[in-house]
Amino acid sequence: MRRNLTMSMARSIIGTSVLVAGAAAMVSVASGSAAAEPRDCALDRGPTSASAHCGGDGTYILEVDCFGVNLAGGSPVFGPYFKSVTGYADGVSRPARDCMMPLTLGQVGIATDARITQVPTRPSLPPNAYEYDPGRR
Repeated sequence: MRRNLTMSMARSIIGTSVLVAGAAAMVSVASGSAAAEPRDCALDRGPTSASAHCGGDGTYILEVDCFGVNLAGGSPVFGPYFKSVTGYADGVSRPARDCMMPLTLGQVGIATDARITQVPTRPSLPPNAYEYDPGRR
């Protein structure tokens, strides 16, 4: 009798172990590959601009909050405006945004904040505004 009890207990333990291992294998297969992310990011700020530099893989967004006069939307606006650019975490690219672009965009301002994010947190320039990015591929 005792032998039957130990055998049934062993079978239930083995059966439970097989189910748990199968579930873990299914989760591993179904999850796919992890998204590449930048790492070791550095943010360089100036009075009117900011630039970023990241290692690792993937992309990131440099966002710069500016305050001043902005003509990029067509009519002059005095107050905050936002700029952003996508960077590539390859160790080579160094995206930058400048709040002081009076000749090309009609912007005269100072940088009040800058950050590196994975997803945009602020609106960017209007779609009709063109901003040259020497680091763009």
